[in-house]
Amino acid sequence: MVVEHFEREVLVERPVQRFEGMRVSWGGIWAGVLVVLGTLLFLMTLGLAVGISADARNVDANAIGTGAVIWSAVSLLVALFLGGMAATRVSMVWERFAGLLQGVLVWVISLVTVIYLGARGIGIMGGSALGIVTGAATGAQPEPTATAWTQFIAVALSLLAALVGAAIGRRRAAVRATEPAQPAAR
Repeated sequence: MVVEHFEREVLVERPVQRFEGMRVSWGGIWAGVLVVLGTLLFLMTLGLAVGISADARNVDANAIGTGAVIWSAVSLLVALFLGGMAATRVSMVWERFAGLLQGVLVWVISLVTVIYLGARGIGIMGGSALGIVTGAATGAQPEPTATAWTQFIAVALSLLAALVGAAIGRRRAAVRATEPAQPAAR
């Protein structure tokens, strides 16, 4: 197949290059991971400040623990949504499947990084966002079955947040690509 276009008022024919496979941008994926980690750090420090302020006012410890678990979970979902969106926006992904794959890769790398940091004692989430300490807020030992299902649901929701973010980022980039190009000023 040949594409025709004008270069300096002369018609030039150039062959179109076909790329096999999917175009996944690792630069976009790493940008998404950095957005996830930065957002988590920001939201966790905000939650810590609010929690310490509440503790200084002698608020019930159970309420603070429950609030911390909820805040961690919401922070993780927001961070993964923004990371998935950033991954597809930065790389200007056009294909739906490639965009969703980038969202999945952001999710996997982010969760592995957060779990690794938590295991090394540098946790930015405290583990609660993944549902690991579901009963720690009240001091009760949760039933293992409930803990396992809670953790599964938390991980599934986090994947969904990354996929929705990636789909929204891709959709907005695709809308811009279909707009007519503005003529360059000379």
